[in-house]
Amino acid sequence: MASKKGKRYTAAEKAEVLNWVNDYNVTHGRGGVANASKEFGITQLTIHNWVRQGGAAMSGTSNLRVAPNHAGILRQLADLLDEISQRETELAKLRKEYDGLRKKL
Repeated sequence: MASKKGKRYTAAEKAEVLNWVNDYNVTHGRGGVANASKEFGITQLTIHNWVRQGGAAMSGTSNLRVAPNHAGILRQLADLLDEISQRETELAKLRKEYDGLRKKL
C-alpha cells in the first residue's frame, strides 16, 4: 500500500489562512480554525498546528497579520522575568556594598 503524501503549503498560503482565522476570531470571538478548514479545504489539525507554531513566514506585505504565538510570548515573558530577577539580585548586592562604603565615610 503506497503512502499518500500531503499537500505542502507555501508561506503565502499559510499566511492567508492564518490571517483569515485571525480576522474571523476578532469578529466572532472564536471558531476561526473550524471555519477556515471549511473555507480552504484544509484540516483543522493542520491549521491549528500553524497557529500554535506562530504562523507562517510572512512575505513583505504589511497588511498581512498572523495569529500570535502564545507559547513563544509566554516563553519570552518567563525569560524576561528571570533576567529581571537576576538584575534585581545584582542591584541589591551593589546597594549593600554602596551602603557599607558610605558608612565608612
